[in-house]
Amino acid sequence: MKNMILKQTVMNKVLFALFPIILFSIFLFGWRVLTILLFSNLTSFLTEYLMVRKKPNGKVTTACFVTATLLALTLPVSIPLWMAGVASVIAILFGKMVFGGFGTNVFNPAIVGRTFVYISFPKEMTVNWTAPFTKFPGGYLHYQTADALEKITTATPIAHLKNGIDIPPISNMFFGLTSGSIGETSALLILLSGLYLVITKTAKWQPIVACIFSFSLFTQVFYHGSILQNILSGGLLFGTIFMITDPISMAKTKYGIWIYGILVGFFTVFIRKFSLFAEGFMFALLLGNTFMPIIDFTIQKLTTKQVKQGV
Repeated sequence: MKNMILKQTVMNKVLFALFPIILFSIFLFGWRVLTILLFSNLTSFLTEYLMVRKKPNGKVTTACFVTATLLALTLPVSIPLWMAGVASVIAILFGKMVFGGFGTNVFNPAIVGRTFVYISFPKEMTVNWTAPFTKFPGGYLHYQTADALEKITTATPIAHLKNGIDIPPISNMFFGLTSGSIGETSALLILLSGLYLVITKTAKWQPIVACIFSFSLFTQVFYHGSILQNILSGGLLFGTIFMITDPISMAKTKYGIWIYGILVGFFTVFIRKFSLFAEGFMFALLLGNTFMPIIDFTIQKLTTKQVKQGV
C-alpha cells in the first residue's frame, strides 16, 4: 500500500492537527468514532484508487485521507456506517475526481460529501444527536451501536439557538462538553489546531479572520444577540479552521482571500437566519467556492488594468 500513496507534507500536518480532536471525540462519544473514521478513510481510499489506478504514476494522495477524516468529523456519531460510506464516495468522486483530481477541484470535497448526506438523510443528520460523556474515562470504555446511540438523543447548541431555547453554558460549549457532530464540539481544541496550522504555514490566517469578523458583524445585525454563543454553536469554527483554508478551493489573490472569507461569514449568518436549516456554514462555503473564480478573475483584471495605466 505504501507504493499506492503519494505523501504530501502539508496534508500530513493537517492530519496531525486533527489528532487531539479525534482523541477528545472518542472521549465524548465512544469508540464508534474510530469505526466511522476508519470506514470513511477506507471508502475514500478505494474510490480514489479506482479512479487513478490506470493513470501514469497514479497514486492516491494524502489529501484523500484529509478529506475523509474531515468529513467523518462533521457527521453525527449515530450515523449508519453505510451513510458515512456514501458521503465519502460522493466527496471523492463528485467533490474532486470529476474535476480532474487533486489540485483541480472547485469545491471543498468534504463539504460536498456532507451536504449530500445532509440533504438526502435529514433524520440521521439533524435529529439523532447523542448526549456526550462528560466525566473521565468517558467514552474510552464504551462502544455503542448506531441503534443504541439513536435512543440517547439530545439537542445541539445550534438547535437551541434556532428554536429560542436556553443553550448550554458557554464553558461547556468552549471545552466541547455538548452534543454535536463528532469533531465540531470543542472550540478550544479547534482553535489550538488552527494556531498550529497557521504557525506552521499550513493554513492562511486571512480567510479565518475575515470569516469570523464577517460572521460576528452580521450576527449583530441580524440577531442582536450573543456573538460568542453563535460562534461556538454548530460547525462554524471547525469549518473556518479546516475547510475555508483549503488552498485548492479558496481564493488565490491577496484581496480575493479577504472577500472570500467575508462572503462565507455573511452567507452563514444569512442562511441560519432565513432558511429552515439550523446550520448554514456548509452551504455558505459551497457558495463561497462558487464565487471564488469570479472574485479572483475580477481582481486580476482590475490589477492588470491598473498596472497598464501606471496606477
